[in-house]
Amino acid sequence: MTNGPFGAAERAASAVPIRPGVPRVAPFWNGYATRFIYAPAFDFPAVPGARRYRFEVTSQADSNTRFFESDVAHAPLSPVWEALPVGRFHLRVTGVSEHGELLGVAGEGDYGRAAPFDGPYHQPVLPYDESGELALERVLHKDYVQHWLSHGEPHPTYVYYRHPAKVIGALVSGAVTYARRTSDPGEAERAKALAVVAADYLIGTSFPPGSYLEHFPPAYQGDFAGKDLPSHMQLTNYLIIAAAETGHAYLDLYDLTGDSKYFDAAHRIAQTYLKTQLPGGTWQLYVNHQTGELTAPQLAIPTSTVVYFNRLARQYGVAGLEDATARALAWVMEHPARTFYWLAQFEDINITQAAPYQKMSREQACDLAMYLFKDSARRAEDLALAEDLVRFSEDQFVTWEQPEEFAIGRGATLRPPDDMLARGPQWYSLNWITPTVHEQYGFWMPVARSAGIMLETYWHAYSATKRPVYLAKAVSIANTFTVVQREHDGDYPTMFTKYPANFWINNAIHPARVMIAFADKLRTVAAPDAHFAP
Repeated sequence: MTNGPFGAAERAASAVPIRPGVPRVAPFWNGYATRFIYAPAFDFPAVPGARRYRFEVTSQADSNTRFFESDVAHAPLSPVWEALPVGRFHLRVTGVSEHGELLGVAGEGDYGRAAPFDGPYHQPVLPYDESGELALERVLHKDYVQHWLSHGEPHPTYVYYRHPAKVIGALVSGAVTYARRTSDPGEAERAKALAVVAADYLIGTSFPPGSYLEHFPPAYQGDFAGKDLPSHMQLTNYLIIAAAETGHAYLDLYDLTGDSKYFDAAHRIAQTYLKTQLPGGTWQLYVNHQTGELTAPQLAIPTSTVVYFNRLARQYGVAGLEDATARALAWVMEHPARTFYWLAQFEDINITQAAPYQKMSREQACDLAMYLFKDSARRAEDLALAEDLVRFSEDQFVTWEQPEEFAIGRGATLRPPDDMLARGPQWYSLNWITPTVHEQYGFWMPVARSAGIMLETYWHAYSATKRPVYLAKAVSIANTFTVVQREHDGDYPTMFTKYPANFWINNAIHPARVMIAFADKLRTVAAPDAHFAP
């Protein structure tokens, strides 16, 4: 049963797999995935002597078993997928002889069939630009943010300032946006002053000339002593993608003030990226910022650096970045764009010992999709890749409705009835507000910044393809921001739950800026409601 104008078409489309693996030809990227919107295919080996394979898909929702047969054990579940109810299911694939004998199980497992899109969802509580502006106003008036104006340094009790490149950099960009949007001249001046003092702090605490990551703002600062943190998350270490976020903040402030010191700071960051780029085109993900010593084996997925270099080149005419940009993009196209190994690029989930495909996320996949959509000269196969990246991100990280029951407990993901409120009701999936977007496999929570990136990605997909469903999906996420905001007294909380949780400044600022930009972009769409017709 579907309710929205896209429901039937989206349920039918969900039977089409996303880059399904083929043994010795294409990798199976979903070996650690546990739920799917689109029909999956699994890396089940052939059974000796089997001429065909019997697929049994048993749904917990209706207790029915659906059957189909295939010549291979790794066939997608497309024949039964459209009819399969939302919820958990058990899959068993058995080899069958030429004469119909059951020879053995090729593979089996328990998975989740997630709900396909059946929106648009919700009605907006506020216009999107007003919603974003309110979220920025709420952030900038918090005591630990106003502290910058009176003390010129981070408030000592707001723990997330310990991630300066990411959190304080976001604060600079948020203050710049608010200074531009507010109609109150006094508020605009205070926001501008706040952006200046925070940016000056970052510049003043950046690594000195001669160090390996000279001119990068620190990824970590403050008192980490006694904290149970992974070995790569230390004061001497660096998450290499963090500096690009601060570089964008400097450029935003330069655009507002015209003060060349912020442009110079942004340019110096780019020069350090050039100096540290590996011959293959990317960067080490974790390094000692003083010496360049590797502190983890993983490589960065450098989409954020490509975007940063492009902004410097196209908006400001910075020369000398073309070769590095091309090599970084070529690395992305040769590796994750081909293998769909979108390794999570976060510092607070330990990925250093993870097996391939075990710790995945969707931010860099969305970055690449938006990059491809924005280039109107792209080949048809590049646009097809961009749409596959959107489908992958949705498949693995978007919950439109009917979230599966689970909770995050003490160091583990738990399924009821196992202590599902171990850390509070905000960690329990039935208290989420949907639609929502999950951050990563290692932190399966509905995170606001992730939702903002997905909203932006759907908008770019719509702009490039003019497919109405992409606009409807973007609008659904935007509407949900306003609904969640109403539940949290005007804030964009870090997580889309009904209950208070931890509050990261950057997780409010990024989506606020996306919502404001989305409102502006929607004004270019004639009669946007008409575009909701399939």
